[in-house]
Amino acid sequence: VYASDGTEIGKLGREDREQAQLGEVPQSLIEAVIVTEDESFYTNPGVDLEATIRALAANLGSGDIRQGGSTITQQLIKNRIVGIKQDLSRKMKEAILAFRINTNYSKNEILEQYLNTVYFGQGSYGVKAAAERLFIYPDPVTGAPVTKNLSQLTIADSALLAGLISNPNGNNPFSNPKGATIRRNLVIRRLLEKEFI
Repeated sequence: VYASDGTEIGKLGREDREQAQLGEVPQSLIEAVIVTEDESFYTNPGVDLEATIRALAANLGSGDIRQGGSTITQQLIKNRIVGIKQDLSRKMKEAILAFRINTNYSKNEILEQYLNTVYFGQGSYGVKAAAERLFIYPDPVTGAPVTKNLSQLTIADSALLAGLISNPNGNNPFSNPKGATIRRNLVIRRLLEKEFI
C-alpha cells in the first residue's frame, strides 16, 4: 500500500514474499538450486522426459510417491497456476504449460520467477524472504539479532536453502537441525561432483 506521494505505507498479503532480481541472487544459490532441483534446466524444453520416466518407475516400484520428476519450470507452474494436487490431469496440464512457458520466456526469466515463488519454510516464499528469515545471527558488537541479505549468503547457506525446497517443513533448520544439516551436506556434495565448487 502506497501513500499519495509514492512512499510505502505497508504490505498486505497472505505470504511473506519480497521480489529479488536474478542479478541479486548469489551464483552459489543459483547453482545449488539447479543441481538439486533440475540439472538439465538450461537444456530441457520445460520438461525432462528422462527424469519423469525415472521418477514414474521409482514411484510405481515403491507404490508411493518417492521421487519427483518435475523441472524448475514445472514446479513454477505448480506453485503459480495448477496447484499441488497429485493426479494425472494436473501433471499433463503442468507439462503442456511448461513447454509453452519455455517457448515464451528465457531460462533466466523462468529461474527468477521460480526463485521468487518457491516456499522455503518458516512462512517465507522466495529467496529474499528465506535469507532474511532463516539466517539470523547476533550482532558481534550489540548482540542484537541481525538478518542476512542475499549478498551475504555463503555456499553453505545456499546449499541449505536449496536443500529445503523438496521438504521445507521436514528439513526446517529450527525444528530439525540434524535433517537440515544432512540435506545441506548432500547439496554441497552435488555441487562438488558437478565442479561448481
